[in-house]
Amino acid sequence: MISNAMKVSFGMAIGAIGALATPAQAASLDPTFGSAGITSTAFGNYGAAARIVIQPDGRIVTAGQTALGEFALARYTTSGVLDTSFNGTGKVTTTPSGSCSGQARALALQADGKIVVAGTSCPNFTSTRNFTIYRYNTDGSLDTSFGSSGKATVNFYAGASEAYAIAVQGSSIWVAGYAGSGFALARLTSGGTLDYSFGSGTGTVTSAVGTGSAFVNSLAIQADGKPVLAGYASSGGTVFALTRYTTSGALDTTFGSGGKVLTNVGGTSTGNSSIATSLAIQSDGNIVAAGYAKSTSASYYRFAAVRYTSAGALDSYFGSGTGKVLTAIGSGDAVGSDVAIDANGGIIVGGYSNAGSYRQLTLNRYDPFGNQDASFGPVATTVGSANAAVQGLAIQGDGKIVVAGYGNSPAAFVVARYQ
Repeated sequence: MISNAMKVSFGMAIGAIGALATPAQAASLDPTFGSAGITSTAFGNYGAAARIVIQPDGRIVTAGQTALGEFALARYTTSGVLDTSFNGTGKVTTTPSGSCSGQARALALQADGKIVVAGTSCPNFTSTRNFTIYRYNTDGSLDTSFGSSGKATVNFYAGASEAYAIAVQGSSIWVAGYAGSGFALARLTSGGTLDYSFGSGTGTVTSAVGTGSAFVNSLAIQADGKPVLAGYASSGGTVFALTRYTTSGALDTTFGSGGKVLTNVGGTSTGNSSIATSLAIQSDGNIVAAGYAKSTSASYYRFAAVRYTSAGALDSYFGSGTGKVLTAIGSGDAVGSDVAIDANGGIIVGGYSNAGSYRQLTLNRYDPFGNQDASFGPVATTVGSANAAVQGLAIQGDGKIVVAGYGNSPAAFVVARYQ
């Protein structure tokens, strides 16, 4: 199983890997879930799920945002029906105070079942965005023992900050994103206060990465407790950017160059662009970053996956010796948003691809060496007559893949399960 401590993505997604390994097969919607494999949940005239987790009892939790700037959560039964034991309706919305809209982008599950959601808001009615974290009890109510009445905020003096990833490790809550123009990481105690044993007594760290602005989309905690961050940085365009820190908050000099790794995924063409949106750590310690990139010969984005050794070097056993794979899907952009490792070591990437006028829910699988698994897909699913995209991805204990994102018109939380 990939624990909450080991995998968070676009911050965050969290994948659960089953103990039973089954051969890869063509992915198709599970007709026992929702309506023909898909369930849709409206939050007014707009809702988009950002991440997804699967509880030990199989229930599914998603988090995202509404058009009103609310943090929004929905919990489903194993059959894809809203779980009415969660706030009576299966849905919860929370409106952050302040002068800007709230945005929930990351989700994690504690061992005691409490749900932690991270994003951004402008607290105290200022105009400066800060990391914003809420914790909910298992029934969907705010946990008033956390932070201030269930909410914690983190101010980075480097400037505006937004959280895109969260992970729980024991009694520590890690939250990552950007502050100013650099990577930002905070460690909170279980009570929702900054952990001053981290980051030279501040509970936070910031790092300049690349030659300009840098942005974190994902966070994972290694088995040794070291946090790994992934996103993008400016460096002749944008490149995959990773950093690793010691448990005390210093850049880990045994990783990459001074704790940082920059990877030009698609080539060196003018306007080169590659962005890591998600991160997973394999059981052997190798690190997989996924997202999207442009190739040197095409203007469209492609699904991208890069594997690194535990020291931050490109893994020569992956991607025909390059450590990198790019996959064109559909007739236009193909954007990867989340990643998980299945029980056979396969790498599942979810996102969207274009077909005609609309985006589609899209999944792709690579074998442990980075080869395209043609027996699996790619698989693309249209949801109504509107754009749809996978933004979060998790794997059930039985190997079924559950995705969350948006779709339909008006846009709503969309959850689909594949078998």
